[in-house]
Amino acid sequence: MDSLETRVNNYINDELLNFNNIETNPLEGNTLKDSILNRLFSRKWSRKAQYDAAKEYTEEKVNTILDNNLEFLFCFCFGGYKHFWTPTYPEPDWAEIFTIKYLMEYVLPIAETQSKRTKIEFESEEVALTYMNNTPQEGMDKYNKAFKELINYVNGKTNYPIDLSVVLARDFYDKDELLKKMYEYQDEVKARFDALPEEEKEIRLKRAETNIMWNGKEDLTNLSEEERNKFIYESRTLNEAFLDIDYELRGKEYFEKENLIPLLGSFGLGAGGELWLHLASNSSSMVDFWAGMGILEVREDKIIQKTISKKQFEQIKNDLVKVQLNNNLTKISDNYSWIYVYEGKLPF
Repeated sequence: MDSLETRVNNYINDELLNFNNIETNPLEGNTLKDSILNRLFSRKWSRKAQYDAAKEYTEEKVNTILDNNLEFLFCFCFGGYKHFWTPTYPEPDWAEIFTIKYLMEYVLPIAETQSKRTKIEFESEEVALTYMNNTPQEGMDKYNKAFKELINYVNGKTNYPIDLSVVLARDFYDKDELLKKMYEYQDEVKARFDALPEEEKEIRLKRAETNIMWNGKEDLTNLSEEERNKFIYESRTLNEAFLDIDYELRGKEYFEKENLIPLLGSFGLGAGGELWLHLASNSSSMVDFWAGMGILEVREDKIIQKTISKKQFEQIKNDLVKVQLNNNLTKISDNYSWIYVYEGKLPF
């Protein structure tokens, strides 16, 4: 039997990094439109049912694309950074690869029915994070540079009629104008936020807290509990202000393109994601790739991709094996020179 290192390296090089080995089932439906919608709405890819509003919005887009012979443009909106809890911070790791290939598998049967090439665009929204979450801009710059190189690498390795690209939200407008409008609008957002039920406010504040880097751009580790709670509140309401102002500044130019179908990760299940489709991060995980870390679950009969959260990492970190790897991605990031492996069945 092959050693663990041999088995893992063979899996990564022969299967995971082979971008021409995607196996998909044919589209199913009475018409092409029905077949495409069945694919896009299938719970196999999202794990949870799509919002009715998202299905209606997507159906309108699909009708427009098919009626006008337009190209399909799938826009996956994501954070544009690596969460600081991960041992791989600040650059991409295997979780990014898992999701890139998962999205290619998701849209490939649709792409193969079209005369024009299908596009998957990763839309990075890190432009204001340093102000909301105290995250150093330097780390986010490293992430986006490496992520772009990763996308270029995949484009050069696949023969499918799919083109991948990365766009940065910051390239659509003047950052100073964005920040000015965000801070002006924040009071209105606070009033709206304060009117929410207490349970909903608590959910949103806890979510904001997990993204704050207390020892980041500034050292906030010595804040009192009252000061921390105020920072969390400011962070959450500024984030909601960003989402509204961002759409105001570039909604028609970008998000409302007639052939653009927006996609979100699991955070799309929260407030504000009702109109857009949400997806899992890979075939066995819901944790968004930029917020988690990619590992392999190695069983006797198969190897499973997993994107794990901080809580999950803490649960199994003493049982993880760091396996050294040989592949071409090490030129992009040293994170691809190794991967954590869990031998056996994960407890979650």
